[in-house]
Amino acid sequence: MGETYVVIGSNCFTGSHIVDALLEDPARTVVGISRSPEYKDFFLPYKKRPDGDFRFCQMDLVRDLDSVLDLLDQLKPAFVINVAALSEVSLSNTSPVEYFDINTLAVVGLCNALRTRSYLERYVHISSAEILGSCAEPISEDAAFFPSTPYAVSKAAADMYLGTLESNFGFPAILIRSTNVYGRYQQLFKIIPRTIVYLKMGRRIELHGGGVSEKCFVHVRDVVDGLLGSLERGGHGTYHFSVRSERTIADTVRQVCDQMGHDYETSVDVVGERLGQDSRYVLDCARATKELGWTPKIEFEEGIRETIDWVESNWDNILREPLVYEHKI
Repeated sequence: MGETYVVIGSNCFTGSHIVDALLEDPARTVVGISRSPEYKDFFLPYKKRPDGDFRFCQMDLVRDLDSVLDLLDQLKPAFVINVAALSEVSLSNTSPVEYFDINTLAVVGLCNALRTRSYLERYVHISSAEILGSCAEPISEDAAFFPSTPYAVSKAAADMYLGTLESNFGFPAILIRSTNVYGRYQQLFKIIPRTIVYLKMGRRIELHGGGVSEKCFVHVRDVVDGLLGSLERGGHGTYHFSVRSERTIADTVRQVCDQMGHDYETSVDVVGERLGQDSRYVLDCARATKELGWTPKIEFEEGIRETIDWVESNWDNILREPLVYEHKI
C-alpha cells in the first residue's frame, strides 16, 4: 500500500494543485481538509481524476482542531501538508486577529500535537516570501525577516515557531517559500485571471500605484513539483521556489492584453497604492537546485496562455462567480 497524505487547505489554489499532483500516483491515499465546502469542479484540478483515492473533510483548523487531530490519529498519515492560511494582505491591516488565529496560532496548536505523533515522517508548511520584506537581490533561506504587514508578521511567527520545534525536538518540518504563484484554476480576484476576465467583459483593470511593483510570477505546478521533490529527496528546513524576473504588474497586464488582442493603454486605470505593498521579492533558489535538481519549467507566456484558455473554456460558469475577494469568518 502507498503512503497517506493529508493536505490541509485543499480547497485553495495551491492546495488543490498539490492534491492533483499527489493523485498522479494511484498508490497514494490523499485526504483534503478545508473549512469551507469543496469548491465547484472548474476550480479544482483534481476533479479531472475521478479514479484517484481522495476524500474531502470539511473542518476548521481554528475551531475544530481537536477533530482534525482525531482524524489524523485515525489516518496516521506519513505526510501532512499545510496550505491553510488567510492570505489577502491588505485585509490583514484591519482584521489582524483572524490572520494570527489561522496563520500562527492554528499552526502552533497543530504542530505542537504532531511533534508527539510517531506516524508523521514529514510536515510541509507553506510559508511566504512576504516575511522577508522588499529586497533588491536574491535572498537566501536563512535571511532575516522584515515583514511589513500583519499578514507577513503572522506568517513569520509561524516560521519561527517551526524553527524552534525543529531545533528543540527534531520536528521534521519542511518550509516552502515562493514568489507569486499563478496558473489555471486560480481565484478570479487575483491579478492574472482578473485581467483576463475584465478584458473579456470590457472592464478596465485597476493598477495600484501604477503597477510598478515587480513580481516574480512562478507557475503553481513548478512550485508543486518542487514541494513534492522536497518530500522525496530533500532535508528539513526551508526551500525557495521562484524565477528571476524584473517584470512589473504593469508588464504582466500588458502581456495578457497582447495575448488577448487588447490595447493596454485603453484597458487600465491607475489608482492609489495598497498599504504596506513591498516593491520586489527575489528569492535565491540555489538550495532547491542543488539538492532537488529543481528548475522552473513553464515559461510565463505559456502559463498565461493556459490561464486564458481555462477562463474561456469555463466562461459561462465564471460569469456567475464573484470577481472580488469575499472574506469569510
